[in-house]
Amino acid sequence: MKKPVSTASSQEYLSDVGYRKLGWRALRRRLVFIMSSQAKLKMDSLKKAGKRGLWLYFSEGQIGDALMDLAPRSLLHAQGFSMDLLTDRTIARLFHDDPWFTSVTDDISAATKAPYDFVIVLSHKRRSLQLKMRHFRALPWVSILEDFTGPNFDRAAFATQRLADLLELNLNPAEFARHARQKLKPSTARTGLARDITQIGQAIALSVGGVDPLRTYKRWPAVMAQLVRQGKAEFILLGSDNGLAEACRIELELGSSALVHNCVGKYSLAQSHALLTAARVIVCVDGGLMHLAATTQTPLIGLFSSAIRPAWRLLPSRPLTLFACSSSPDVNDISPAEIAEKTLSLYEALRPDSASLSAFPASSSLLPEPGRQ
Repeated sequence: MKKPVSTASSQEYLSDVGYRKLGWRALRRRLVFIMSSQAKLKMDSLKKAGKRGLWLYFSEGQIGDALMDLAPRSLLHAQGFSMDLLTDRTIARLFHDDPWFTSVTDDISAATKAPYDFVIVLSHKRRSLQLKMRHFRALPWVSILEDFTGPNFDRAAFATQRLADLLELNLNPAEFARHARQKLKPSTARTGLARDITQIGQAIALSVGGVDPLRTYKRWPAVMAQLVRQGKAEFILLGSDNGLAEACRIELELGSSALVHNCVGKYSLAQSHALLTAARVIVCVDGGLMHLAATTQTPLIGLFSSAIRPAWRLLPSRPLTLFACSSSPDVNDISPAEIAEKTLSLYEALRPDSASLSAFPASSSLLPEPGRQ
């Protein structure tokens, strides 16, 4: 790429994964590419491509990755491209009625009927190329990650720089940040929410549960107890089914000392997005819910392990955003006191008369503009 993108140390990655495994992975991907018979259709520029494109997005079904990888769809929109998204059902629901995509679907048969000029795939992985070969064999195409299989990296910046290169654009820092920003249509999906949480403007939202134990924070009761002592006693718990037991434990430990809205496993992505938008402050471990929160304007605290640099996941220019970083791969090594302190600082920063408000970036330059970028 024309400009470098931040990644983890390649030497650490090589020592962790091993040369043999990486070599086999690279060879396998190269063989898939050669056998695909797609090399002659691959483009190095979109300047002379038609304006009607299809983005094939089939990764691991992770909403966080999707929000980062697809962030610069706004750049294509700004350059006059009409882009459709074909993806799996979960990601299709996430981007339903998106203002930067012309249409979003998980129906392959519907997508094959449209007259596209080109296709975008995520990478040269087998799944991306096989789908392209099977259903869009004759169309020119470009790849975002191409053969990259390296260490952790800034996904949104990578995708944005790659598209800028394909469009032969030199984006200034403000333009780059705008298109690399994770974004969704502002949510109003309050239908079906319990009556007692339709007004949660003073609540602190917390992410509960997780798949990876090292990225699942277990010390929420201690954080909440410190906040209650400071007069902040309304909370909303959000997460998927894997956090149900933890949410019940939190309710039991807090008892009657706080008002706890337990919404774990109860609501859709759109409804969870609406709740995050309405909350006073959000505190999330690095994961899908944090990335969903990043598409709102609600003040956000991200909790990160030592393996991830916060700037790879959340733009430093996002307004009213703080980070708490573990010194180890386990986020539970972040102290409840630190999280409570940062939460209070963001909570108080929202007061109109707060002197601390000036310490945070202004939000006007990062407001979503549905249909316009």
